[in-house]
Amino acid sequence: MTKETFKRLMLVASSGMALVFSFATDHATSADSLTPSATLHSASTPDADAANGNEAHLWAAFIQQAQPTATPTAAPVAAASQTTAPTAEQKYKNIQVLKGLPAAQLPALMHLFSTSLGVRCDHCHVRNANNEMEWDKDDKPDKKTARKMIQMTIDLNKAAFNNRTEVSCYTCHQGHDHPLSIPPLPAAIVPAEMPRPALTGMPAPEQILEQYVQAVGGKEAIAKVTSRHLKGQYLPQRGGQVAVDVLLAGDKFSSTVTTPQGVIQRILNGTKGWLLDPKEGRELDSEELITVRDMAEAFDTLKLKEPFPKMTFGGKDKINEREVVILRGALPDKRRVRLFFDTASGLLLRKVIYNNTIVGPDPVQFDFDDYQAVDGIKVPFTVRISYTEPGFSGTRKFTEIKHNVAVDETKFAMPKK
Repeated sequence: MTKETFKRLMLVASSGMALVFSFATDHATSADSLTPSATLHSASTPDADAANGNEAHLWAAFIQQAQPTATPTAAPVAAASQTTAPTAEQKYKNIQVLKGLPAAQLPALMHLFSTSLGVRCDHCHVRNANNEMEWDKDDKPDKKTARKMIQMTIDLNKAAFNNRTEVSCYTCHQGHDHPLSIPPLPAAIVPAEMPRPALTGMPAPEQILEQYVQAVGGKEAIAKVTSRHLKGQYLPQRGGQVAVDVLLAGDKFSSTVTTPQGVIQRILNGTKGWLLDPKEGRELDSEELITVRDMAEAFDTLKLKEPFPKMTFGGKDKINEREVVILRGALPDKRRVRLFFDTASGLLLRKVIYNNTIVGPDPVQFDFDDYQAVDGIKVPFTVRISYTEPGFSGTRKFTEIKHNVAVDETKFAMPKK
């Protein structure tokens, strides 16, 4: 592809995306059985938010569906229909552009749209007289425009970038419902471009990982840890504070959050997982399993090296004035990942996973802070998770962490309602 061809394609993209990009799919649930993610977005005012419960309840409802998910590739949506899981059009009403997309991936995609445009669900979706969302209606023209914009983005990436999602909603919108197509005046004075210094003498990825192992306590100390129990508080980004209890043992994970509305549990046992909350108990779908596994690994940073078969050096940066070196790699499921290590201490400060979607990367970020020694091993007592949906984002501050605790296997069994 020539440079001029690329310019023309980007001109078409920026012109088309200047239209309002909005959500392109609808839920089939009735007003009396709104999905948790729908309930979370159905309030556009503080008073309406209060009617839906406090912030902890909003977060509790959200986590049932609003999970960061990943598609195996950036291939056309129709390719996903080969999976056994129900597709979007099988589970929800009035799906047109996103036919073939696994239904489990739809909530995360909607949150990516919302963040990219800086809007809420009712920007495109219809509210009835009772302030309830009627997801399948096409009354708003923004929703119809959204379908065109989604298809345009898919077509552009297919034609210009060989199906790589180089252009996304955020490429042009960057948090605005209308992209800024005219540069502001007066124009900024751009300094002369200086040659970048060559990165010489940088340690190999294996050395950086080994430095991390030594920083947290060494291989022998790590090998002695067979289980971990963490207790503390969860502070959702939306506000509030609730108790959290986490148990890890091998490929088993249990997270229990106690809210004023009841207890919420997420459990992982090998290849299966479950969710239990005051309303239901059910098995997690394949996309939710990915999310729970990512979370479990965030609380078990000692096993950092195991999921990464190949890492490359990704340069240097700063996090809160702390210089870091970056490693880039890919997870076994083809999702990209970046790791940020403190050059002074060797400790891991940040991990970013890029979930693949048909319209661009959907990132989830884990920040680690307040490292303290437990049984001779340094572990983070503060873990912050950031996602495109604020209802999933928040900070876990642990006050107690114990290693090699007695493990009750029933903690990882399918919960009974």
